[in-house]
Parts: sequence; C-alpha cells; structure tokens
Amino acid sequence: MKKNLIALMTVVSILASGAAVLADEIPAATIEPTADKIMNVPAQPDTPFEDRIQGDVMLISGDTPVDAPVSIPSYVSKTVTVTEIGDGRISTTVNAEDKENPENTINYTVTDDTIVLGYANGAVKDVKDIKAGDKITVYSNAYAPAPLILPPQYQADVIFVEDNLELDSLRFADVDTYLSDGETLVNAANTLALNIDKDTEIVDREGKKVEADKIANKDLAVVYMSSTKSIPAQTTPIKIVVLGDNETALKQIEAAKNEANATPAPTVTPEATTAPENTDVILKDVKSVKIGDKSIENIYFKEDQTLMVPLRSIAESLNFTVEWDGELKAVMLNSGIYSIKIGENAYVKGRMMPQQLSSAPEIKSDDLTYVPFEYFTEILEADATNSGNVVELKYSSTEAE
Repeated sequence: MKKNLIALMTVVSILASGAAVLADEIPAATIEPTADKIMNVPAQPDTPFEDRIQGDVMLISGDTPVDAPVSIPSYVSKTVTVTEIGDGRISTTVNAEDKENPENTINYTVTDDTIVLGYANGAVKDVKDIKAGDKITVYSNAYAPAPLILPPQYQADVIFVEDNLELDSLRFADVDTYLSDGETLVNAANTLALNIDKDTEIVDREGKKVEADKIANKDLAVVYMSSTKSIPAQTTPIKIVVLGDNETALKQIEAAKNEANATPAPTVTPEATTAPENTDVILKDVKSVKIGDKSIENIYFKEDQTLMVPLRSIAESLNFTVEWDGELKAVMLNSGIYSIKIGENAYVKGRMMPQQLSSAPEIKSDDLTYVPFEYFTEILEADATNSGNVVELKYSSTEAE
C-alpha cells in the first residue's frame, strides 16, 4: 500500500514523527493569541505524515493546488510541562492538571548537543536552568530513531523555555531545515519564510556570529515576533541559531521533490469535496467486519457500546504485518511503525504523539488482541462503509497501490 510504503520509508530514514515530519508550526498570524499559546504557535505533531507531506497549502486552504510544494518538516515538536528532571532525561506531561496519568507522560533524553533557548530573545540557557513546573516546547529531529516504548521517549534537540510572560508582545519559534528559494529562506514545512535584516542576530551553537549568506540549507532555530498571513508566512526574525547540516533531511526533501515532479498533477475541479466515507458508518448494529471476501464475526460490544474487533486478522487482511512482543505485551504493525500495548489507551503511529481512542486494547479468552474498531479508520486510515449489519474496511485504489 502506498501509504505504508511512505510511512516505512520515513521510519527507516529516521525511524522514518523532522516528527513530522515537521517544523510543527502554524504561522503566528493565522491564530488568535491566548495566554496558553504564549510559548509557541500551536503545533501539528498529531497530523498524519502522509497528510503533512502534501504541503501546508492543502491543509490550510482545503483545496488541492496543482503546484502544491513538497513539504517535509525536519522536526517534530510538543509543548509540555516539566514534571521531573533526571540524569540525562526530562520527564514531562501534556496535561499539567492530570500529570500523574502515565498516558500523558512524554520522556525526553538530553545530551551535550541539546540546545536550550528562551522565547524572549533566543538567549542561550542550560538544561540545569529547567525545573519542574516549567512549560517548555521540545523539538526532536524527525530523522532520529525513537525506541518503541511507553511512555514515549524522544531525543530533545532544541528546547524553548517560556521566559517571555512579562513581555508586551508574543514571541514565537520554529526549528526546521531552511532552504533558499532565491530571495528568502523557507522552512522545509513551507510554513515560514525569513526576511533577514541588519537587526537579525545570527549565531552558531557556540554563540559566534554567522553571516546571513552562510545559513541556507541548514537546520535553524528561529525566534520571531509576528508574521504575515501569506503562505508561507513571512517574518523578520529576532534571532537565528544555526544548528548545522542535516544531510538526511536534504536527501529526503530532494527525493520527495523528484517523486512529485514525476507524478502527473491532479486534475482540479470546482466540485465540492465529498464527505469521508467513514462519516456515515453506524456501528451499533454491526455483526461482522468484511475485508474483501473475508468476513470476521468474532467481534463484541463493550458496556459503553465501543465495538471491539480482532487486531491481527483484520490488520493482516489489510496487508499489514503483525508482530507480538510477549515481554512488553505489545503488538507492532509494519515493523513498529504502528504499535499498541495491552491495557494502555495509547495508540502509537511512527513518531507522532500516542493517540487515545474509545478503549484500550484487550486480550480475550480466545487469546486474541482486540482493539476499538476506530483503530482501523483513525490510526490505520482505512475507509469504512455500512451494508446492513456488515461494515466493510478497505483502502481507496490510490492508497492500495
């Protein structure tokens, strides 16, 4: 399947979440600033990679432009609250009000190469300056491997610490590979373009000045105040920290461009886009799941009416590979691109944040693993349609190629 090949290529290169993947930054001018967004513009870490790869023009406009740029962000990011600082590790939570819940936990490893910056003006800080209770945004290279464990654990490449609460104007940040378009530098996510002027401070990791004409095709950490509503948004940055070269990202971007150029542009019609097939699926009367000619009837409803279905038989019928890890009580699909753990409502896809569904995976008396039906539509992104009391799962012709 095309979508699985894309995901597999990404995970092998990384892990081919960079989560994307993604400078996970929506231009500042496209949102309404609020107090809880003072750290950063809301990120898109949970956007499926194969959606992000189409380009933010599609995501923002809802249209399908013929010449949509290829966008493969080089970093994934998440805004979290620090719960504990350890030796080489920072434990965080995505919900400070429910920080004891392990499903909200994300652990980050820190090394001597981890850069800590402040939002106010990009001032260099130290990991030791971070303390429990701090709100931080962590950027991780999308092309770096991540262990298949829960809670999820990623490497912290750049950490932005909230230090701009007393400022009159908001500060925003972006970390990505920046490419030259001849006039400006545009990030790999195609969400931000830099107009550098004489007041922009540009330094390397050691704080040494770097000339503006030396930073194209490099990973940059950017601090800025405001941006235009264009696509990509344009800004004059306050400070740029040059992180260095990212050959893996450049090769991946070039390969994607070549593939896009070799693929005929889609025909754009003025007709309204039809609603996804899954919208009209009614599960309450379902008695079997059909994939092609195969009918699966060992399904059941929980007390809350969640439809639970056998994972292996359906996944393999959809051409996914399935592996069981008895020690971890976990199931991996497609060599770990997708993973679940029995009893934990945290469904992992690549380097994206684990997603909660209506129920955790269960093992029943038949020794089979069962997951909520929506695992196949929301995580594996199959199409679902009703026919009486039968629901059919399949991929569209373009996805199944």
